[in-house]
Amino acid sequence: MTIREVQLLERKLPPHKPGEVLARLRGPQDRVTLSGVKVLETFDLPRRTPSGELVRLQLPQGMSTAEGIAWLEKDPRFEYVTSNDLRKISDVPQGAPAPPPLPPHPGKVSNDYDPVKLYGMERIAMPFAWDKTTGSNQGPVIAVIDTGMDMTHPDLIENLWINPGEIPGDGIDNDGNGVVDDVNGFNAQAQTGDPGDDIGHGSHCAGTIGARGDNGQGVVGVNWQARMMPIKTMVNGQGTAADNIRALAYATKMGARITSNSYGGEYNEAERDAFANSPLLHICAAGNESNDNDASPHYPKERPVGYPGNYEYDHIISVAATDARDRLANFSNYGPKNVDLAAPGVATLSTVPGGKYDTKSGTSMACPHVAGVAGLIATLYPEASNEQIRTRLLANVDKVASLKERVGSGGRLNAFRALEQDEIAPDAPSKLEIKPDGAWLDVSWVNSGDDGQQGQAYRYHIECGEFRTAGLAGESGKAQKVRIPASAGPVRVRLEDNVGNLGAAAEVAGHPSLKVLTPNWTSDGKWAQVDEPGRPPVWTDSPNGSYANNTNSALTSDYVNLTSLQKPLLRFAARYRLEPGGDFVYVEVNKKGSQDWKKLEDYTSFRDWQDHVIDLSKYANSEVRFRFRLKSDGAKVEDGFWLDRPQIAGG
Repeated sequence: MTIREVQLLERKLPPHKPGEVLARLRGPQDRVTLSGVKVLETFDLPRRTPSGELVRLQLPQGMSTAEGIAWLEKDPRFEYVTSNDLRKISDVPQGAPAPPPLPPHPGKVSNDYDPVKLYGMERIAMPFAWDKTTGSNQGPVIAVIDTGMDMTHPDLIENLWINPGEIPGDGIDNDGNGVVDDVNGFNAQAQTGDPGDDIGHGSHCAGTIGARGDNGQGVVGVNWQARMMPIKTMVNGQGTAADNIRALAYATKMGARITSNSYGGEYNEAERDAFANSPLLHICAAGNESNDNDASPHYPKERPVGYPGNYEYDHIISVAATDARDRLANFSNYGPKNVDLAAPGVATLSTVPGGKYDTKSGTSMACPHVAGVAGLIATLYPEASNEQIRTRLLANVDKVASLKERVGSGGRLNAFRALEQDEIAPDAPSKLEIKPDGAWLDVSWVNSGDDGQQGQAYRYHIECGEFRTAGLAGESGKAQKVRIPASAGPVRVRLEDNVGNLGAAAEVAGHPSLKVLTPNWTSDGKWAQVDEPGRPPVWTDSPNGSYANNTNSALTSDYVNLTSLQKPLLRFAARYRLEPGGDFVYVEVNKKGSQDWKKLEDYTSFRDWQDHVIDLSKYANSEVRFRFRLKSDGAKVEDGFWLDRPQIAGG
């Protein structure tokens, strides 16, 4: 890499801790044995088979982060190398308008509940929810990953998690987890057992989740009783991706069920890796930049924000903020693809250090409302899966006009409805039919209900061979129609209710005349086939580690005659890690007899395995070939593009 290219990479890196990098080793036997490079730590996280360890490395003295990344990415032992990016809290300066008084809900309330000061609890119908449960000191552990917690606060002390394997104050790591005297939590920056709060942000979030209820003082949290595990990742409101990875490892090892994450920053591959491999349910603040989180992570005009909430996993829930009038807060990030629901986050009253109380605003304050309700769900329904808790949170929101097309659920949290007891699954849909149309199938059915035939189900699920899709279900007794790309095998449709109960499937035979062509593919010498867990050998532009800077490489098919296919499609599965907005993989087509290649689609940024379909109707009755072409610039390189089962299908 030239000096100019290193300088370009340095400018593109997010704010980060200099002198070190985070890296994933490619294989379980790989080790770091490079002169001048020191392994600062190996993270104690579940390992992605067959990948190697996730490590933090100190670079040789005088080497910049960009130089270190450029150097280490050439080593085939590394799957990826990235900077140790900074993270910061997700609240905003004070000055938000006071909320208007609301008529109090009937329902169960504690003697420390003020429906005007705690307007957020009123908005999400907590008094009705408390009729069902107020939480439990034996319930799920909620890890508050933040600036720490005032563990002597009279409204928090009784709801602290207690580590049963640790003896207080003896200076010994009694439970052998690597942390001395972690009686109530963990300081992930200092790697000690003292997660004390230096600025009050984490204490404020903790109070919304679980300030002690009915104790005659201060405020009440969503959970009157709880087990909160404070994990300090930020000092003076700032930490790093490595601190968060350490926090996730601790929370996972020590038995947390849910995490509350009121901080944010830019995409970080190692942090994403840690979230991907954590089995917990993670509730995350969407961020306070008034930003469209659907746009900036992929084609940023400004620096991309909204992580970790934007990582594309179903066990991560991203939360926007609303005010007392149910309007999207003017500071809140949004985006229906990456932000899931909203919760109150303006002028929220809660606990702060010194036994005191204060109001704060931000998606930081919205996030713990949702984390607290997730805790109540897990208390009342301890066998509920992450997917079922997610469904309960998103399927039962109050629909709000100001949130339509702003958050995925279109609504604001409703705790009462999220706790509904419902053991009746939807009936199987009736009158399931398919109508082939080239390589497509028009699938139609008549919806059953939420409970058998009663009410309205939440979602439909369609399976056809390896293809899977889901969407919002329509009214009970009404027909619904969805177009899907056809695959081999029967078509199955089932409905899911608002608490995650899946109904019986309706099934019909699949496409009667689907024709699938698998062309031969030729590499220019840089693409190759490699093994991928759970899949046949797949093609990649990076068989030996990250692709190079200034690469222009292609995987090209032989010519395919489309004249025998009706409404043909190019379909494939892919995952990719490409520098956002800098490196692209283009899917292109060339007609026989022409020198021109036409772009069909392009991909950049980061996505896990996903099915892709490209309409080829424009090229029906033609003989064509296709290519997947990587074009990289001179800045950061990534893990590349991985391609599975590229095929042409038609009727």
